[in-house]
Amino acid sequence: MTEETTENTGGTTAACDAVCPAGSATEDLTPASLEILLLGHRPLPAGEFAAAYWYQEFLYCMKELTKVFEARHKELIEIIRAEDLASDEFVLEIPKDDVVDKDLLMDELPDIYDSLVFIKASDAKRFIGQKALYDLAIETAGRERVAKVEQVNLLDLRKALPAGEAARYVKKDPHESLTRVVRIAE
Repeated sequence: MTEETTENTGGTTAACDAVCPAGSATEDLTPASLEILLLGHRPLPAGEFAAAYWYQEFLYCMKELTKVFEARHKELIEIIRAEDLASDEFVLEIPKDDVVDKDLLMDELPDIYDSLVFIKASDAKRFIGQKALYDLAIETAGRERVAKVEQVNLLDLRKALPAGEAARYVKKDPHESLTRVVRIAE
């Protein structure tokens, strides 16, 4: 186990208890205070590769923990609503967005409605398909402009050609956002 030092904990070992006192259910939890807490229990290893690996592993754990927390949060909100619970300390707040009342606009100002109404690209794709959208884009914007954003779906290519032939038209493209540190087997 790594010894806790100012270098590998950022000098935060003692600060951890001050930021997140035991038993304080309503303290202000921030990303910084959570990092201090984590560093207090799992000190940051020395060296850039080891530290990057440490953060990478915590990122994975946090993504999984986020799923657990979101499910538990949703479950608790459902309990609060179903049981009509009240609290002296908290209220259930449901933010509201301004949205267009389409029915009223269509009834009272049909010309304005007709000039503003649209559907999302994902819905258009679902209704008429990618090929029809592509053809419409070429007809509307011109081949030269559309060519700059053309794509071929890998699964469609693999369906259209035998495996050996399809492989000839596939290349490896770096996916920078998925860069990770891999521990070398000892």
